[in-house]
Amino acid sequence: MSRLIAIPVGQGDAFYLERAGWSVLVDGGRSQAGFASAFQTATRANGANVVVCTHNDADHATGILGFLERGFSCGEVWLPGRWLGALPSILRPFVEVFVDVAANVADTIESPRRREGVSPIEAYAEDLRENSNDQSPHEEEPLIGENGWPDPYIEMLEQAEPWELTPWVRFWPLEDRPFFPYPHYYRLDPPKVQLLWSAVDAASRIRAIAIETFHRGIPVRWLEFDAANPSGGVANLQLVNARQVARVRPRVGPLLALLALTVSNKQSLVLWAPPMNHDPGVLFTADSDLSGIRLPNQLTGAVATAPHHGSEANANAYAVVNAAAGCHSSSLTWVRSDGSYRSRPGPTYLQLASRRFCTLCRNPSSSKQAVHLFAQGGSWAPQGTNTCQCR
Repeated sequence: MSRLIAIPVGQGDAFYLERAGWSVLVDGGRSQAGFASAFQTATRANGANVVVCTHNDADHATGILGFLERGFSCGEVWLPGRWLGALPSILRPFVEVFVDVAANVADTIESPRRREGVSPIEAYAEDLRENSNDQSPHEEEPLIGENGWPDPYIEMLEQAEPWELTPWVRFWPLEDRPFFPYPHYYRLDPPKVQLLWSAVDAASRIRAIAIETFHRGIPVRWLEFDAANPSGGVANLQLVNARQVARVRPRVGPLLALLALTVSNKQSLVLWAPPMNHDPGVLFTADSDLSGIRLPNQLTGAVATAPHHGSEANANAYAVVNAAAGCHSSSLTWVRSDGSYRSRPGPTYLQLASRRFCTLCRNPSSSKQAVHLFAQGGSWAPQGTNTCQCR
């Protein structure tokens, strides 16, 4: 019997699937310190065969670091391939990375526009117009070893020291700028300072997850976004918009742009756990809007995770999933993980004809819950879980 659990993290996504003696954790929410306890309480498990981080958004990636630091068992980690290109730059000492990114931010023409519920680095990523597939590794780029690490990276990972950043550093008053004696920092207005620290946070998550995975000796699969030609994965978990890469993709452009693309919602890894032993499948959409993505044709009775926590900005995804399910779209079960937001879920999610479950509904009387679904008799059934009461 298969079971799917939406772990009730404070903010973000965290889903655990267990079937036929195999398990996967997809994302871990925003809390590094609290996720290990939330994971164990909800799943009663001591680890997972596969751990996936779909993209470098804080409310998906930070809990993954907490999971790894707790020492849970883990067979392998799947990470976005674009992180590999950034690692040589961000494994350097903090000051060097800070100065590099500050110079990039200073060179941006306009300050990033503020968007509700979106970090400055995410907003900057939305403004980028770079085609994610316009560069391919050259033959001279280093091969990725069986453990997931190119040989040139191993010495860098061995020598990389954790960034010990005190929480108050980023809040140092701008008028007291001698604290940061770097020329580029003097030129930044408050929105650009926020973009700078948002980029530093993105770099910090990547390097911390990489260092922890490396020192624990956990094999890594690097998955490059490729909606046109997806391939790879394992029998229990297939790639829908990515392919496993064998060579490092070289860094292209400034570090700020590369970091921004690692948090891009549109490049979130989308995964498909196909039907098995008469149990329906599970589609993990992360924050993708599924544009240009071809979905499997076995969606009858499947569970699908709500894209970007049910945000209306990703409304296109529901039409894509329903079209792939065809006349069986009403047999789908949608599961949404989120914190408390007035704008989510959007009207498209609320109008779905399928069953819906939320870890937290947009309802003043609702409380946080773990969503427990079990596959029985060819369909997913809830156990001790309330249906969606959003309004």
